[in-house]
Amino acid sequence: MQPEPRGGDSLLERLRGVVRVEEPVPAPEGARRASVLLLFDPSSETLPLLFILRSAALRAHAGQIAFPGGAEESADADVVATALREAHEEMALRPDNVEVIGVLPSFLTAVSQLWLTPVVGLQHAPWTIVADRTEVAEWFRIDLATLLEAPHTVRDFPRAGRSRAVHFYEVGPRVIWGVSAAILHELLARLGRRD
Repeated sequence: MQPEPRGGDSLLERLRGVVRVEEPVPAPEGARRASVLLLFDPSSETLPLLFILRSAALRAHAGQIAFPGGAEESADADVVATALREAHEEMALRPDNVEVIGVLPSFLTAVSQLWLTPVVGLQHAPWTIVADRTEVAEWFRIDLATLLEAPHTVRDFPRAGRSRAVHFYEVGPRVIWGVSAAILHELLARLGRRD
């Protein structure tokens, strides 16, 4: 059961209240583990959240809005280590510049069959972002406060003979959909958004 956010708290207090450090559920048989990092900047009350636009040259999820992250490697101690390593590789973010506040529930991605765990963190300080151009076409931030109000639709998306409900969030010219929107939907629902 999800904790109920309290209306009078700051957005940061609400975020801390709905995200917990929990033991991730083991991956289903045959699925590879992966993690992404939802990195918020707590220096602003609106909590800007870091996004990347994946390179058009990538095999999976090319050209889509995403969070820094990727598949587990054998040296990774756990899902948090995977998310922090990937954020370092993709965005030059040092792991010691992140306060991990928890994880969201893991789920199986439809396209790449990864057992994906979203890791939620706060940056300690600004850093010089150096994006890995092989994987990242660009990076940007969107305030969590804006995402809580952004237009949201759910559309049927046919794939491999099945139809799936896919979330879409529109923020100006940017459309967040697929895996990233599913993660956002879970987080925003925990924060009290009901659509």
